[in-house]
Amino acid sequence: MDDWAKLYDTPRQRHQWKRHRSAHSVAEFLLNCAGADAVQSRVSEALECRVRFDRAVPEYEVRFDEYGHGRVHDLGIFGTTDSGASVFVGVEAKVDEPFGLSVHDAYLAAKARQIAGVSTNAPERIEKLLALHFSSPDVGMFGVRYQLLYATAGTLAAPANIHVLYIMVFKTKLYDESVGADNYRDYIQFMARVGARSLGLPTKEAHGHELVLGGKRLVCLHEYFGIES
Repeated sequence: MDDWAKLYDTPRQRHQWKRHRSAHSVAEFLLNCAGADAVQSRVSEALECRVRFDRAVPEYEVRFDEYGHGRVHDLGIFGTTDSGASVFVGVEAKVDEPFGLSVHDAYLAAKARQIAGVSTNAPERIEKLLALHFSSPDVGMFGVRYQLLYATAGTLAAPANIHVLYIMVFKTKLYDESVGADNYRDYIQFMARVGARSLGLPTKEAHGHELVLGGKRLVCLHEYFGIES
């Protein structure tokens, strides 16, 4: 845990390392709660093949376009299937932190900065992400959460044959049920908007979806985990 905490020991990120919040919770889950086994089992179940994990990298960045920084996963997990296919799991850890701005608000804010003379490629990035996710654009696409838009793209861009975005929601002492419900609604809305297919998983705590973006298959998982300590 001390080594993991050092990744957040910067003025910009220090506030993220807080007990019962997402970064700390995913570290505690993996290191102290047999989390790796639970994640490996769920991913194997969703992919319908056995997966073995080789390594996990906290704060793993994946570049998915030519604009600025890439998508930083809370945890990037690499593994292989029994058949030898490579697997990448991009973990987005949550307690009740929201998925950020809507695409509408993020796009307007970026355009406003551009008009004001601030150098930013954010509008162009958003436009390309929208083109990737929506073959038939309509105004409804601006209502989805921007974080989910680039989280999916940043998962698919990782060097692997099989890609999984895993949203892990930790119900710690700081978890707010109403905010958590809003987040889940945003996730479901996003999956519906991008035409994802629901996957049947044998537990009410986990939900799975499958979608195709740019000709690539992406499996998305959303699951709740209890962290009592």
